[in-house]
Amino acid sequence: MLSLDSCRAYQALCSFCAWALYDEPAERQLAGFPVDALAEPPFAQVAPESARALARELARDDREALLHEVALDRTYLFYMVGVSKTSPYESVYRTDDATLFGPTCLQVRKAYEDQGVAFERRASEPEDHLGLEFSFCATLLGRVSGQLAAGDDERARETLAAVATFLSEHPLVFAPIYLDHVATRAKSAYYRSIAGICRGTLESLARDLDVAPAEMLDASALEIS
Repeated sequence: MLSLDSCRAYQALCSFCAWALYDEPAERQLAGFPVDALAEPPFAQVAPESARALARELARDDREALLHEVALDRTYLFYMVGVSKTSPYESVYRTDDATLFGPTCLQVRKAYEDQGVAFERRASEPEDHLGLEFSFCATLLGRVSGQLAAGDDERARETLAAVATFLSEHPLVFAPIYLDHVATRAKSAYYRSIAGICRGTLESLARDLDVAPAEMLDASALEIS
């Protein structure tokens, strides 16, 4: 069982990762980001080097140049996946022909439905985008925090077990490969840092929940098209 403070910390980390991977970064968001928080727990605990690198990027004086770099890199990493080989969708990594809407996408959809979670998505977009999977984990960890705060330890254990199962069966299987691809193929320090924080969050949460990937993929065979 995670402590209340740990649940809240992981909820914040997963929410950050969801935003960083799924949302289009806007000038208002980047300008208003609490840069000092990156030097403190939980960021400094799960990915200190990546957190420091992101803080340096967000503290740059050439804000317009930063936004331009981030926008170009996001297009390359998230929309030009035939070139970048960095598709953020789980089923691309877990189907023989690297297609969207594979069986694991349906499994993810059912996991959301079973927990009564629904997301506003872009039209006809698969549910197994890693950003949405992080958001799902953040939602459940928020529930655990509320249950612990209310003294309902039994329900908290049940919800935390759902988090552990989902991590094991989905993000932990494909996300390390995807995030490694982003870290090595990103053209901006911004997205290299994001990949490091996301990777560190997953690894730390997996250790604390004592879970491992349900399946091991062959990274060398996954040059995603």
